[in-house]
Amino acid sequence: MTDFDVIVIGGGSTGTAVARDCAMRGVKTLLLERDDIASATVGTCAGMISSGFKYYNEPELMDMCSEEVKHFRHIAKHIVTKNPILFPLLDLSDFSSKDGTSGVNEYAKRVEERGVPPFLFITPEDSLELEPMLSSEVIGSGYIEEFFIDPFRLCILQAMDAINHGATVKTYCEVTEIESNNSDGNKVVFFNRITGEIEQTTGKIVINASGPWASKIAKSAGFSLTLRLNKGGHVILDRRVVNIGLTTRAIDRRWVYMYPHENTTLIGTTALDTWENPDELVTSQDEIEYLLKSFEPIVPSIKEARIIRTMEGVRPMVPIWKVPEGEVTRGYEIVNHESEGATGFLSFIGGKLVMCRHMAEAVTDIACKKLGIEAECETHLKPLLGNDDDVDILVLAKEYKVSQHALERLRARRGTETREILELTKKHPEWRSNVCTCEPVLEAELRYTIRNEFPQTLNDLRRRVRLGTGPCQGTFCTYKAAAIMAEEMELNGRQFQTDILDFLAERWKGKRPPIRGIGLAQEELVQGLYSCVANLEHATDEYEPKPWEEVD
Repeated sequence: MTDFDVIVIGGGSTGTAVARDCAMRGVKTLLLERDDIASATVGTCAGMISSGFKYYNEPELMDMCSEEVKHFRHIAKHIVTKNPILFPLLDLSDFSSKDGTSGVNEYAKRVEERGVPPFLFITPEDSLELEPMLSSEVIGSGYIEEFFIDPFRLCILQAMDAINHGATVKTYCEVTEIESNNSDGNKVVFFNRITGEIEQTTGKIVINASGPWASKIAKSAGFSLTLRLNKGGHVILDRRVVNIGLTTRAIDRRWVYMYPHENTTLIGTTALDTWENPDELVTSQDEIEYLLKSFEPIVPSIKEARIIRTMEGVRPMVPIWKVPEGEVTRGYEIVNHESEGATGFLSFIGGKLVMCRHMAEAVTDIACKKLGIEAECETHLKPLLGNDDDVDILVLAKEYKVSQHALERLRARRGTETREILELTKKHPEWRSNVCTCEPVLEAELRYTIRNEFPQTLNDLRRRVRLGTGPCQGTFCTYKAAAIMAEEMELNGRQFQTDILDFLAERWKGKRPPIRGIGLAQEELVQGLYSCVANLEHATDEYEPKPWEEVD
């Protein structure tokens, strides 16, 4: 007898969506993630739930995107925002091509469903009024509106909803072997990085939703799976250089973008076919300059801002060869490995953030048919946690004596959970303090998160509440957050110190590629605070290996 009906491998947007859909249909489900929820590819995207504007030659894909935007606005409105975006023009050739005309026409067909205006052309004067940081050389702009979602919160909310419907979610469990042809179903062997033990379980169906690692997971089961891996880099600036989204043609005529993102600015993205290990990718100096040089003509002040970090992700695209990256479909496929002898092994290739719910519905339909379960998908109907009602920030600020700015940021992550978190401050007024002042993040939210959302490390907290992601990159909040986590999780001194070092090392990965000028000075400050003042330089002299470091 198998332990589970379905085992989902991968805790990104698609994997958590699959676990949620399966659990909601009464399927006994296990999700395995080798790190934390949303810790890989989905965490390196811009968060746009796109209209598919660039993919005008795939009208079915644009229809799907528009439909999915509508669903997200229903089930997760508290973590969805609508942002205006300008296409500033220095040369009319950017929109005189057939591509530009076709894209505008296809976009216009779907604006009513998405609740946005059609594509507009606006004057130079109106362009500068909307975004004063634009160059005076701009001769006009295109204008659209797109929706964005917090990808970290989406994934954790989907995982939490799966758990609430009976699913089991195991993080820090890395799949090492799959036997897909035994009489008891699929045996899945995984290394539990928390306990340091090798564990195994069985499932009637395995769904491989591991993104760019899907080929590796398929290989562990003895199957072949080909992907076209394409990497993309982002640059993050220390301030909101602009307050409206911008997109422009880069030197190679690709579209690149600049979006205000919380208290920072996100610039992306490159697109390079890659054969590198997705775990070892870093943004190159060429990618950084490619993005900055692309925007400097329309935002001359861009280089006055400081780059606080970069991030690099990998797109697991459908393996279409001998065409440019931009011509490869952004749709997805579900690969059934039955022809290779599988008893129930399915893999995803392709896809985008905006279609993760759609991907989950499609594969869950297949799984339910195989299992003989008759149940309709309801993931587009039932809201995620925190989406029950609107939240009045002014009322809450007065009632709980917390700043409106901090509350608005809290509301944008938590929706109607906001009041539940603030209730903690009635018994502990000191928990109203901002642990992370860049973002800001309240101590009450940190404690609520630790108690309710199964973080194991400071890095997990970062993904749930944006701890340490602002301009100081954890310089001043790390120690305070670590102390709170140590108290809540009853960590000893060594665990407390090690978690700080791990968190700072993870921040360093993104800070190292662009470090220059004043960034060097800030990093010296960080080193001085933690190595000298806090004496963490010698914290690992008597380091006790973690369980997984003892495994041969």
